Amino acid sequence: MVIFTFVLSFLLSGMLAFAYDKTTLTTFRKKNFTQSLILSAIIATMVLQAIGDNVASGLGMLGALHVIQFRNALRNPRDMIFMFAALGTGISCGLYGFYIATLGTLLFCILAFVLRYTPYHFGNHAEWFLYIRINDIRTNEEQLMSIINTHCKAYSLEILESERTTDKTIFEYKYSVVLKDDSKQNELIHSLEKLDVRTVKLTRKEEE
Repeated sequence: MVIFTFVLSFLLSGMLAFAYDKTTLTTFRKKNFTQSLILSAIIATMVLQAIGDNVASGLGMLGALHVIQFRNALRNPRDMIFMFAALGTGISCGLYGFYIATLGTLLFCILAFVLRYTPYHFGNHAEWFLYIRINDIRTNEEQLMSIINTHCKAYSLEILESERTTDKTIFEYKYSVVLKDDSKQNELIHSLEKLDVRTVKLTRKEEE
């Protein structure tokens, strides 16, 4: 039974890792995260198998985990959901909830693939931060928005700041953007540089 529990945990977490690999943007994947999904499920199964119905062991394990204090924060909420799903699979297997673990994992993976082809997904496009420092927004605002709309599939204004100098006001914008074509990022930068701008910077969001 113990061997079957670990094998099932491995197979189901492998299914989660496969779904993550096939439905996640290449630019958003972190190194070894897919492998961590499988290993975390195995660890969760092992912990639940070791604790069993022993309350004292459960409290001791909780204290040990508190001492370790995992500090590797996951910025992407989607990565957190997949990690939580892997841990949930391992816990379900460790508690001998094989039917729930199998059905839940299958449903989760199917929904992940379905959402991959809905408007809630940006396809193969990465997400970027666009920094712009511009001298006079009154004369450049219309051109600025025209350029952004031309090159970006989606965008949102994250930060707007202004700095007053002796002769003019400098505006600093920070946009979160999704380009229509990630290979044409240089075209976006060159188009913006034609305006009266001081600084233009485009960085991949995962690199922040």
